[in-house]
Amino acid sequence: MMVSFMRCLKSARALNPLILLFPIFFLGSYSCSPMTDEKISRITVDNVKLVQDSENLVLTGDVSVELENTLIEALKKGVPLQFNSNFRIFKFSFFRVKSFFEKERKAILEYHGITRRFSVNLDGETSSAYYESLTEALAACLSIKDWIFFSREILPDNMDGISIQVKLMLNHQALPRPISILASSKQSWQLSSGWVDVFIEEPL
Repeated sequence: MMVSFMRCLKSARALNPLILLFPIFFLGSYSCSPMTDEKISRITVDNVKLVQDSENLVLTGDVSVELENTLIEALKKGVPLQFNSNFRIFKFSFFRVKSFFEKERKAILEYHGITRRFSVNLDGETSSAYYESLTEALAACLSIKDWIFFSREILPDNMDGISIQVKLMLNHQALPRPISILASSKQSWQLSSGWVDVFIEEPL
């Protein structure tokens, strides 16, 4: 995981009244200021495959993340970031899509200025997990290792035309509405791996 970030801390109480003004001030001023950060936000997924264990097919792969200062500063100013992970097995058949298996995971990443820690809340978890570094928090949001597992019986006997894919993305539509409207036109917020093909590693 590759992450660079600035130290910019605010107390949680002082942040609340600033959130409403942040979309206009922050995104507007950033777009007009000279570029001080050449890093491009990206999510990269490599070596992604389904591996057979004793009972199931299990997803594994390498994920790396880079964030522009735009997103890091927004996070430090109290804007929660929601990352969506999607997995699907499907087949196009006679102008329709037949789905065999789908799963989505949502992870909400927040920064807490008082404790100087990052929290991650995953779907289905009753409480958040806390991390000292942004790198660790992003790994908790986007790691795909052992996230997906299912019986091989889900797959059809004939795999011709079957597609297996995974996608990781920042859901800018889940941002607070004033920021979401502006973020939809900002390249730095369009963060997605795109659909990546998943291969099945056959046992030796």
